[in-house]
Amino acid sequence: MDIDAVDKLVFHVIEKVAEDKCDLDEVVEFVISFSREHSLLTETLLKLSFIFGNDKMYREKYAFSRACALLLSGKMREEAHMEAGKTASLLGLGDLAAREFEEVLEENPENIEALCGYGAMLAELGKLDAARVQYERALEIHPFHVDTLCNYGCLLYRLKDLDGAEEAYKKALLLDPRHVGVHCGYGILLYKCGQKTEANYHYIRALELDSGHVESNFRYARLLIEKGEPLEAEAHYIEALKADPESPKLHLFYARLLADHGIIHGARVHFRYALKIDPGDVESHCEYARLLARFGHRHEAEVQYKKALELDPGHFGSLCGYGDLLKEKGQYAEAEEIYRQAEYSRQSFW
Repeated sequence: MDIDAVDKLVFHVIEKVAEDKCDLDEVVEFVISFSREHSLLTETLLKLSFIFGNDKMYREKYAFSRACALLLSGKMREEAHMEAGKTASLLGLGDLAAREFEEVLEENPENIEALCGYGAMLAELGKLDAARVQYERALEIHPFHVDTLCNYGCLLYRLKDLDGAEEAYKKALLLDPRHVGVHCGYGILLYKCGQKTEANYHYIRALELDSGHVESNFRYARLLIEKGEPLEAEAHYIEALKADPESPKLHLFYARLLADHGIIHGARVHFRYALKIDPGDVESHCEYARLLARFGHRHEAEVQYKKALELDPGHFGSLCGYGDLLKEKGQYAEAEEIYRQAEYSRQSFW
């Protein structure tokens, strides 16, 4: 093995992946071209993929996994596409993940893991009926595949088939009582059905099995707030944020909790961070504006309301809040016009 060539390849891949507008398919093409030019074995690329995965450098891992898949054939090609698909899923790259799972299924239409993964990506992309086809195909082949049952339960919940979702979750828990995702999903379903004590049990069970599980911490925190236990809820929001610090949803809900209890500086920090991650979130702009207005920061509040209304001119909460702010500033004519727009928006909604 040419160590210098490998070092050069690794350096260039890390450099390319770090670019602002990185196209991972172009990085894959570079890996293939470079390996051919320097006569690097595919086995070497597989090892590099494994090393990057261990170091949690997932974009690099994806590039090497897909390059291997395009260079290999047979079972090894199938396995490399599977690794690339799982890695793209971790990165939140739904389109790329779906493509990889499709290519696995071209090699082996009965690959359960690929059917389950492809269904999950389709569901994430909002293609719920197509996702259902994949899950039901997987369960025809392997009726006791717990991950598929878990994902199928989640999908049926989204499709408002609550009885079907419950059946899938119960079956999954009989097969694997320690499956964190099933406990969390079943807890969400039970909460929706008003069975909050039972939901509470499943959230706690999920967190006993995995204390850092993001969705379980998030859902349990919301339930604790309803029960009047804000300090305990805060601990679970913090735990969720440790595991997923780039989730705008977590920052928004934690900011709400802090704002409700008068912890203004902390609330501002988390509203700002939520908007840094997702500047197009109308609700975050609106709620941040409301907080700023409440504590006398009128100019900053007006900026946030205007941003919210640029994104959604008919957003009822922002129109009402902005109208109130203008009235406080003595701009009665402008406030009246905004209230008129709010009333029109409300009537249009209903």
